[in-house]
Amino acid sequence: MFKAIAMIKRKPGTTMEQLIDHYESKHAVLAMERVPNLKKYVRHYLHPYGNNVYGKDQEAPYDVITEIWFDDREDFEKAMAYLTEPETAAIIGEDEERVFDRSSIRFMTLEDHETEINYDFQNKRYF
Repeated sequence: MFKAIAMIKRKPGTTMEQLIDHYESKHAVLAMERVPNLKKYVRHYLHPYGNNVYGKDQEAPYDVITEIWFDDREDFEKAMAYLTEPETAAIIGEDEERVFDRSSIRFMTLEDHETEINYDFQNKRYF
């Protein structure tokens, strides 16, 4: 699988609830209709969490991290080419303008490295 993410901040004056509502009921539907070869589409909405170690009321630089998955890089590149066609880009861009701070959007591909964790809690050691 080939994966990419977009990190997005909401438009000033837009609440988190408005962002989630629009993204889930409008933008995600639009993306599902428009992005060819898409295999998985996940939105992670970020909610600040604080305690004595991490600041409690710090605003995050992004409000949502979106994952898009494809079978391979070739399918990803085909989808990106389609999304940059003028008609498609205009439709997607118009919808993004409703709730996204488009200047904040950062888009990147991912290279995953996963570590399997095997820990014996009784003997307090990894195996």
